[in-house]
Amino acid sequence: MLNFDLIIANQSLYYLPLKSFKDTVLEFYDLANDGCVFFATMMSENNYYFKHTKKYDAESGLYEVGLSARLNETSYIRFIKEKEDLKTIFAPFKTLHIGSYDPFYLDDYEGSCQHYIFIGQK
Repeated sequence: MLNFDLIIANQSLYYLPLKSFKDTVLEFYDLANDGCVFFATMMSENNYYFKHTKKYDAESGLYEVGLSARLNETSYIRFIKEKEDLKTIFAPFKTLHIGSYDPFYLDDYEGSCQHYIFIGQK
């Protein structure tokens, strides 16, 4: 069986329904070698997309997000309220660092693109 020393899940996990999300995190942990570094990002409620949520599905843990104008799409996204929540959702991994990034803020255009960062270790 192939195991990993580094796992990166950048801007991807927040599209998964709750059960799939939990299963994926456990699968990552199982695939990780001892000492493996795990890097993941999750979309913050400060993100522009959160302002366009239409409804929340408690079973899946996803919000329906409807965008018009430049981005004419409907997405389903799990948002994180506080960066400390990352400790809980990535609990199998020991927390090394929690932070955030916002690559740009277009105040008069779309708004924040804030994502939270989790770096953990098995």
